[in-house]
Amino acid sequence: MGSWWWCLDVEERCLLAWEEELISKCASLLHNVVLQDNILDKWWWILDPIHGYSVKGTYTYLSTVIGSYDPGMFEGVW
Repeated sequence: MGSWWWCLDVEERCLLAWEEELISKCASLLHNVVLQDNILDKWWWILDPIHGYSVKGTYTYLSTVIGSYDPGMFEGVW
C-alpha cells in the first residue's frame, strides 16, 4: 500500500495515531481480498443468520451473555 497520510475531509482533521494503527490493521486484513463483479456477495450476521442484524437482537445478546459484565454498562442505552 505504501505510505499513506490519512485525513478526514469532512471534519478537517488528521487521524490520531491509534486511528492510523487501526486502519493499518484493517488494510492488512483486507490485503488478500479480491472483489469480483460476477459473484453475489452479502452480509451474514452470525447471531441470527436467518433474519440478519437488528439492534434488538444485539441488545438481547449482549444483555444475556453468560459470564461477568458490568450491569451498569446498559444504563441509558434506550
